[in-house]
Amino acid sequence: MESVHTSLRVTYIKLVLVCLFWGGTFISTRIAAQTFGPFTGASIRYSIALIFLLPMAWKQNRQLFDIRKNQLPLLLLLGFSGIFAYNFFFFKGLKTIPASRGALLAALNPIFVMLMSAVIYKERITMRKITGIIISLMGVIIVISRGKVTQLLSGLELGDLFMLGCPLTWAIYTMAGKPVLKHTTPLQASAWASLSGLIMLLLFSTGETFPVNIPAKVWVALAYLGIVGTVIAFVWYYDGIKTIGPMRTAIFTNLVPVFAVLLSVIILHEQVSWYTWFGGALVIGGVLLVTRRQ
Repeated sequence: MESVHTSLRVTYIKLVLVCLFWGGTFISTRIAAQTFGPFTGASIRYSIALIFLLPMAWKQNRQLFDIRKNQLPLLLLLGFSGIFAYNFFFFKGLKTIPASRGALLAALNPIFVMLMSAVIYKERITMRKITGIIISLMGVIIVISRGKVTQLLSGLELGDLFMLGCPLTWAIYTMAGKPVLKHTTPLQASAWASLSGLIMLLLFSTGETFPVNIPAKVWVALAYLGIVGTVIAFVWYYDGIKTIGPMRTAIFTNLVPVFAVLLSVIILHEQVSWYTWFGGALVIGGVLLVTRRQ
């Protein structure tokens, strides 16, 4: 029994660190997106990640590339949703809006996971969860409208809409990971998702121009995205799904916007307005209400 509790504590610590690492990805992507297009920037990120992921996954399982036909659709779905689509929305959104605001919009991850769990696994949505969803959506409206709710459409930016694509695609990635992890390890699933997603990204990156002069900080940001934000964080995130399930794992992502806002203020010196704090509090409060256990 003690070993089970120890294993759970280690999993919880890893998931908190994952949230810290992912909070940093908003900063790194904000920096990289000013130089690279979304497909090119993400392609470099996952090329760096696979340098480490593939040897690690191969060492763990020499039959890494022995994939059954019935497994291939789900592995491709992982690559499309969590790598290709998510990073397109992520880079496009953070190219135009501050990292702190983008993080608060992406904080809807657990709510999207909960809604998909209700559809796919028939999880019951209680009045408490409905209340939490409404509160979170109110917070999103305040953040997007810059505090002027009556002028919502006039204050809406394209970057806001791109960032709203992140929780949708990440929820698909999270839900697709549950059946995949019945037959493979978190490391192998992350490697396959990154590989299939990278192929998709490379196909579309050919239409983007590659910049000539690339500042050193951009390479540091991409290295962080590839090694810390992908190799370490993705494997630990899927380890959490395998150990405690997708819904409980998704609860930890409530911490991502908190870390992201703090880091954006410290590193990027972003000015966080009152509506960001207030709207963000509603978003996180609503999410906590949705994900709180009875």
